[in-house]
Amino acid sequence: MTTLAKKQILSLAALAGLLVLKSQAQPYYAVGDYNSWANPSATAMSGGPTQYTFAITGGTAGSYENLKVTDGTWNNYWPGNNMQLKYDASGNSTINFFPGVVNDGWSPGVNRVGYADPGNMAWEVTGDFTSPNWGSDAAAQMTSAGGGVYTVTYVVATAGTHGFKFRTPNTWSEVNFGADFGNGGANGTFTTPTNNAPVQFQLDLPNGRWIAGAPAPAVVTNQIVFAVDMSVYTANGQFTPGMLIDVRGDFNNWTGGADPLTNNPTAANTNIYYSPIVTIIDHAGVTDGYKFNFNDSTWESPLSTGGGNRSYVLSAAAAVGITNLPAVYFNDQLGNDVLQADTPVSFVINMNGAVGTDAHVFDPTSDNVFVNGQFSNWYPWYGGINPANAPAGYQLFETPVGSGIFSNTIVIPKGASPAFQYKYGIGINGNGGPADDEAGYGMNHYRVVRATGFNPYPLQQDTFATMYSEPYFTATTTADGRLAVGAKAGSTVPVTWLGRPGLKLQVKSDLTGGTWQDVTGTDGNSWTNGSFSTNGFVSQTNWPASSKAFFRLVKP
Repeated sequence: MTTLAKKQILSLAALAGLLVLKSQAQPYYAVGDYNSWANPSATAMSGGPTQYTFAITGGTAGSYENLKVTDGTWNNYWPGNNMQLKYDASGNSTINFFPGVVNDGWSPGVNRVGYADPGNMAWEVTGDFTSPNWGSDAAAQMTSAGGGVYTVTYVVATAGTHGFKFRTPNTWSEVNFGADFGNGGANGTFTTPTNNAPVQFQLDLPNGRWIAGAPAPAVVTNQIVFAVDMSVYTANGQFTPGMLIDVRGDFNNWTGGADPLTNNPTAANTNIYYSPIVTIIDHAGVTDGYKFNFNDSTWESPLSTGGGNRSYVLSAAAAVGITNLPAVYFNDQLGNDVLQADTPVSFVINMNGAVGTDAHVFDPTSDNVFVNGQFSNWYPWYGGINPANAPAGYQLFETPVGSGIFSNTIVIPKGASPAFQYKYGIGINGNGGPADDEAGYGMNHYRVVRATGFNPYPLQQDTFATMYSEPYFTATTTADGRLAVGAKAGSTVPVTWLGRPGLKLQVKSDLTGGTWQDVTGTDGNSWTNGSFSTNGFVSQTNWPASSKAFFRLVKP
C-alpha cells in the first residue's frame, strides 16, 4: 500500500477571514426611582453597540437616584445591586452602559454601568488595610484627576490579598461599592506582593470602572493616524465613496463622527481611508481599543481580534512623532473572503420540546418561528411589550405539518461572509415578531456556506437552544480545514476537508523541492463532490494511490 502524507500548511500569502463572535447592537433600558421602577423595557437607552447612554433631567439637585440597566427583562440586569448616583447642581444625570467583556485591565471586566460626575461628591477608599480598618483614613481620601476620575495612592502595610470599597467619606449610608458599581455589593480586591507597597486606586465614574495597583506610569502624548482599506466593500457595493467612515475608540469615547476618515483621490489605491492626526494623552503603555465604522451603522468584527476591538499600545516616550498605522482591510476581509453572488441558504430547526429563555413552552399551533442574524443585520427583536414585525422572509414554516421541523430558504447577499452567526426566536401567539429567547446574549449558532454550487446550500438541522459552531479555516484556525487522508480503496485514497469559498486543495510529491499544484476545481466556489456531516459539506477527492503525495489547504 502506498502511504500518503498529509499536511495542513498555511499559504505565506496574506490570509483573512470573517469569524464574528458577537451579535450586533441590541436595545438596553434604564429603570429606577425616576420612573418608579416601571417595566424593564419602558425607557430605552441610546447609542450602541459598545456604549449606551441615558440622560435624566428634572431631578432634585444633590439628591440620590437608584437605578439599573436591563435587557428589557428582569432576567438580565446590571449592576447586581442598584447603582446609587447623585444629581448635579442642575438636577441632571447621565448613565453610561458598556455591555459585554472589556479587556482593558480595569474592573469590572464585563457589563459596566457608570454615570457622569455630578461634581458635588467626595470619595475615599476604605478596607481591611486602612487605619482604622474599614474606617475613614485621612491618607485614603481621593482627589479629582478631572473627567470624573478620582485617585489616591495608599501605602499598604501588609502583603496579601485585600478587600476594599469606594464610598462617600465617613458613612456607609450614602454611596459605597466595590467589585462593581452596585451599592452595598461585593468588595473589590487587589493583591500586594510585598509589605509597604504603594497602591494607586483610580475610580472612573463615567466609564463605570476602577483599578487598584502599582502607581500609574508617566502621562505621554502620542499622535496616531489610522488607515483602513475599503476595497472589498467598495467592489461589492456595500460601501460608497461619500459615506461617513470613521474610527471610534477609547480615545474619543467611541463617539461617531468625531474622527472621520478620508481617502487620497490621487493615490494608487483610492480605497484606503485615513484618519486625521489623533492626539492621545494617557499613561505610557496603556492599551486603547478601537474599531472602524461606516455609514454610522456598520461596525467591523475583525478576524485578527476574534471579533473584538483592534488595539494599540501608547509609546512610553514622553512625546513621539506621528505614527502612521498600517492600513488594514475593513473586517480583515480580502476579496476571496466574501460570497461572490447572492447565495440561497436553507435553514432547518427542530422545535420539538423547545422552551425559551423566558420559560415559554413553544406551541406549534399558535406560535411562530423566526431566524435573525448577520445576514439580516440583526433586525430588532421583539422586546416583550409591543409586537414588532420581523422583516419579510425570515419566518420558518413547519414542513410537514405536525413534524415540529421548521424551515425556509433565505438569500445571503453578495459580499457577505460565508461564515455567519444567527439565532432563532419564538413569535409568541403569532404576534408577528420574535423574542430573543433561544439563548443568552452573544450565544449564537455559527455555520459556514462551504460550497456555493448548491441551490440552496443546506445548513445542517439545528435544535432550538442547542447552539452549534462549525469550524472555519482562517489564518489563525488552519486546523479547522480538517484535512484528512483515508484508507486506500481500490486504486485511490480519499482526501477530505471542510471547504469554503476561496479555499482550495494543493498537492506535490516532494516537500524538499518542486511547486505546489492546485487540485483543479476544489475551491468552495465550485466544488460539489463530497458528503454532508454535522459540520456541513465535507469536500472529497479520490487521489490515485500510485505515488507519494503531500496535500495542503490554502487561501491566497
